[in-house]
Amino acid sequence: MSSSPPPPTTLSPRPAPPNEQLSSRTLHPIYQALDTHNYTKALKLTSSSEKWDIVRALRVHALERCGKKREALVLLWEILVSNVVVVDGSSSDDGKKIWVELYSRIESISDAADLVNDPSPNGLESTIQLLDAVQRLDVRAYTPIALPKGTTASGNTINNKSSAANNKSSTSGQKSKNSKGKNSKTIKKTTPAAVLSYPPVTDETVLQTLCVTLRSEGLCDTMSEMYHQAMETSSSSAANKTHQDKENFKCVLEEGVCVHFKALCDCSAVVKLEGGDAAAVVDGVADVGVRSPQRIVQGQLPKVQTLLRLTKYYERMQTSSLQLAKITGQPLHFQWTAISSLWYKESLEQLVSTLENIQSILVNVNNDQDDDTWSHLQNSILQMMGLKEVSDIPSHIQKLQQKMALLPRLAESLSSRMVLSGKAVSENDWDVYLETLLVQGKKAEGLEVLKNIGCTPMVASGDGSGGGGSDGSTSNNALPQIDDEDTIENHVGSMLPYTQRKKLERCAQLSMELGMVDQVEGYYRELLHVFPDQWTYWMGLVDSCCVKMEKDLNEEGWERCHSFAKEVISTVESSQKHALRGPHLILLELASMKVRQASGEGKEGLVTLMRDEICTYGNKFGPVASCCFADVRSYLRGLVQAISSSGIVAATGLSDIPNDVLHVLKWAKDLWTTNTQSNSSAACEVEGDIPTSELLRERRKKIRTFIFAVQVIYGIAVELENLALQLLETYAPSISQMVTEWRTSLSLLPSVAVKDGGQKEVLPGDEIVLLTSQYLQFQANTATNNNSSLLLQAAGLLEEAMNLSPYNPHLKIAAIGVYSQLHAAHRALEIYQDMGVKQIQLDSCSYLILPALVQGGLYTSAIKLSASILRFHGSTSNQVKDYASKSLQNGLMFKAKEMITFQREKMRPSLQLLYSKGLVMDAAALMIPSDLGNDIVGGGAKKGKTPLTRLGAEKGFCGSDDDLARAEQIAIDAEMHFNAPSIIHAAAQSATSVDDFVSSDNRDMTVSYFEILYQNAHLTQKEMVTESLRRAHLHGLLTRAIMATGTANAPKKGKIPKPTEETTYRCQSLRHCLSKAKEFGQEVGTDDVDRALWDACCQLCEAIVIVMQGSGDSNDSLAEREKTATSFVDSTMQLIQSARKAFTSCCSSAVDQSSPMGARACQLLPDHVVPFYVLLETTAKLFSLFGWGKRKRMTKAASGALANLALSFHDLLSDMLRAMSQFRSFGINSGEMNVESLAESASSLDVGTDAIQRVIREVVSSREMSKDRVDPFLVQMKESLDIFNEEQ
Repeated sequence: MSSSPPPPTTLSPRPAPPNEQLSSRTLHPIYQALDTHNYTKALKLTSSSEKWDIVRALRVHALERCGKKREALVLLWEILVSNVVVVDGSSSDDGKKIWVELYSRIESISDAADLVNDPSPNGLESTIQLLDAVQRLDVRAYTPIALPKGTTASGNTINNKSSAANNKSSTSGQKSKNSKGKNSKTIKKTTPAAVLSYPPVTDETVLQTLCVTLRSEGLCDTMSEMYHQAMETSSSSAANKTHQDKENFKCVLEEGVCVHFKALCDCSAVVKLEGGDAAAVVDGVADVGVRSPQRIVQGQLPKVQTLLRLTKYYERMQTSSLQLAKITGQPLHFQWTAISSLWYKESLEQLVSTLENIQSILVNVNNDQDDDTWSHLQNSILQMMGLKEVSDIPSHIQKLQQKMALLPRLAESLSSRMVLSGKAVSENDWDVYLETLLVQGKKAEGLEVLKNIGCTPMVASGDGSGGGGSDGSTSNNALPQIDDEDTIENHVGSMLPYTQRKKLERCAQLSMELGMVDQVEGYYRELLHVFPDQWTYWMGLVDSCCVKMEKDLNEEGWERCHSFAKEVISTVESSQKHALRGPHLILLELASMKVRQASGEGKEGLVTLMRDEICTYGNKFGPVASCCFADVRSYLRGLVQAISSSGIVAATGLSDIPNDVLHVLKWAKDLWTTNTQSNSSAACEVEGDIPTSELLRERRKKIRTFIFAVQVIYGIAVELENLALQLLETYAPSISQMVTEWRTSLSLLPSVAVKDGGQKEVLPGDEIVLLTSQYLQFQANTATNNNSSLLLQAAGLLEEAMNLSPYNPHLKIAAIGVYSQLHAAHRALEIYQDMGVKQIQLDSCSYLILPALVQGGLYTSAIKLSASILRFHGSTSNQVKDYASKSLQNGLMFKAKEMITFQREKMRPSLQLLYSKGLVMDAAALMIPSDLGNDIVGGGAKKGKTPLTRLGAEKGFCGSDDDLARAEQIAIDAEMHFNAPSIIHAAAQSATSVDDFVSSDNRDMTVSYFEILYQNAHLTQKEMVTESLRRAHLHGLLTRAIMATGTANAPKKGKIPKPTEETTYRCQSLRHCLSKAKEFGQEVGTDDVDRALWDACCQLCEAIVIVMQGSGDSNDSLAEREKTATSFVDSTMQLIQSARKAFTSCCSSAVDQSSPMGARACQLLPDHVVPFYVLLETTAKLFSLFGWGKRKRMTKAASGALANLALSFHDLLSDMLRAMSQFRSFGINSGEMNVESLAESASSLDVGTDAIQRVIREVVSSREMSKDRVDPFLVQMKESLDIFNEEQ
């Protein structure tokens, strides 16, 4: 790294205590006040004390704790930036570029009064320009619209005029601290002549104190910049350092490495630009059906920004580590330098790849593109990269490539110095060295290094094998020795030695990549002798033995695998009491491999072999392993598919099923028949007899066998869809038989209650209830009528099972699914909350209930659950940073990187996080404040009383005067990634298709493993992304439309109003957002109601733009605008009528009680109805401003068209109210006798009338609660639209 020029000699030293005595006397009371959380006293003490850096840093902390965030950040700006000159000669004038994150945060929480009343002498308030709220959205989204003169892409002031006057509308929703501030100019534009210049802060204590506030505010980039400047300043003045200065510098470097590493967590995951996109523009012409070059480049801007940040942090991390290694000479610090060099190279590769693709687009695009838009995109790229011309990009890429070539060699040199020194080397040190070799493609050299690593031996198995390397080589490397606690505490880095197990695993992996399959087989054999139940080792052995260049199976290798598995089985079963599943399951896998590879006449015999292996495995492990069916499930599917060529798919009777499948079915039927306990002598034992432990074991085996056999039949039935019902009636036990078997299991297998000291265990027969509910749901799904009765029976059975086994989560998950089908959202929510879902389960399991809450009208509960998901992700981000930093300090570099990667690629782009953001934005206006305090929504409401509801009571758009202030606040809140409004940027930054959107599906679908015969439908990943982006686009339109109309001026004397710079920009932003929304709408296929309402919202936005901005041609006039707007409103009315027709058509066809249209109305309300109502009211306000008010429908064409639209929308709301009325009834009228008659018709010999009655009451109560929370909003909107029907 090139050395930086020394700082100017005229710099004054940083303000610090002159001696220890004065420092202690001043600081002790401040620390005491902070420790006791007396922040008010701390503020008094720091205001009157000396202006030392440490005192001001403590004051920053006290201000932040008192809630005075802006004052804290402004003071922090004074410490870091004001009158500070860094080593490269730049001054505080460049602070807005260097400290852009801190500057932007201060700017976002400032208003006009702050700029006038700010007493700080640093002149910060004179440089702040209060960005227009729409500009704030567009800057973050990289919208290709040129900002008004006076601002740059980062929002910095160019022409430093009064910002208060320029932000008349953007601060309208905030309470001004000084009413005179709006027209006032900045104060104190000149600084005193005696102002001193200081170097950056380098004191470790001051830096760590400032970091407390920066961490709390999430300003990781500012922390990184702060430590980077401290490192640069300290390293440039290394000549005359005292011992204390050297120790301080070492601490700054150590903390700096961790700070730069933590900053990586806030870098979003990126996806490489596909070559097809780059090649889509050839000779300046875009291929038909391919996205425009502007869209492609705009979509890459967030990725470029992220990659530039990644490379910046890795470079700083590497530089700090290298300097630290030079000072301390510790192996850990050299390894930090080596691994950070590799990570730096990895980020550079991604950056270079992206820049090369963008460069190819920039070169191939003709100059006839939209000049302003294309120029803005080019300038944005150049500004990010710090370049002046597009022609500079290739040379910049070349410099990056030169760095990429140097970094791996540097890493290898540093790491080899540590591991080849003959001293004790830890596992992580060896891994770093191996990584430096593998990155350079030196796999053979890496394999040789692996073979010579000294390791701890593997634990031997029962046959005495294990330990030692497979090649018999020895190593002279010493292993780390741990004598006592002092050895660990005084050691820097990790002391864990390399294990023989990991060594063999990596040797096998590298040998496989080098094509040395014979050695791979030896490694896996050695591992399997010690770990014979490890499935990944068996699959590795199969791959090494059976691999061949041709498509045919390697028969010789297959035989070796088969005989080795038999040998392991013989060895294990002769020395152990219990059999292992792995060796037996590999025999089934080997048989399956032959079936997949076979064709022709010999295939039938191989299918029979596979069938026999399935039966053998089931007979052995079905009675003892509850996961036996999960093991063979894929092979059952493969068995059916392997013989599908025999016409089984088109079979019409059981006689058409091939013999091998029939053999398995008969075998399974024999299993459950012979293991039924309800008809056996065991069920007739005397109640006073106490069963022995051996008898209990036999009973459990019989229950497990019964369950396994039924699972096998269900697994085959679901594959034979045409014959499923016939197959189940013939081979599976009936509902009555399974219920009887379950009830018998309750008496034959006594359990200990939790209150009596028993564990929270599940009952063995719970699986039978799950299978029975599956059967009932399957029948309900295939029945032509009366399917609600079957669902009621399933719910009643699950309710009874949950009472007896309250700690079985799978019973509750199944019940949630059944109640969701019955649209009893409140009962489903009660069961979900009883499961105790928390922490990471919020991200993996909340998908079970969120859609049901929306379809049940429980919007407040949906908001509460979604908000908890957002809070969880925010806290996880901070925790991962701390744990990753600790791992790095302990020498566990790969674990630290794994945590950072997990946060960046799994948690930050979480699909459930994205979905929750959109749901919060959609449901915000429908939140009921009285429900927020209840653990279960409606739990505190009295029966028969509807909670007080009002559209937009606290949050969200509602068509009122509060919308403008809320829209401006949304623009501010959207800057934080874990805030719900940030989803608006997700849509704006997404210039590619839905399929290319980066998201991580962290949902745990395995919690529903018991769903075999009937699987509850859940949204796919694409559907969730599409739904989330739809919400994001819609709220982007709402926010911009509201803020655009907020700046509209009324026409004067019949002439169109003169456009202002602010109005013009907001209309351009709305038009651009509208074009992206329309493009997105073309990709998404929805039903007729959704499509019509989506297009209707877009049409109203078109009307708003045309009224405010006109057509832009010479014929623009007030009459022309009214005429064009009227045509848009008329077309919108036709869309509303189409939506109403489609909705009523669905209502008339929805005769089934299990799928009422009330649930559809609950879904439509937040998705489309409320947004359209807000746009309708916004349009009405704009029309009224232009003289086309609501009551002029008889005299003004625009008013009449808008009134007709409002009345059509009024009719749609009436239809939704009727649907909700039917939704409430559940096919009955209110009254006890009707509930009893319905329960009587739905009950059976298996599920009693009392249980059915309870379920019906839960369903009716839940639907009543849904109606009580939906109807008031519909009625409120209807009543507000009545004014359109009044004449002037």
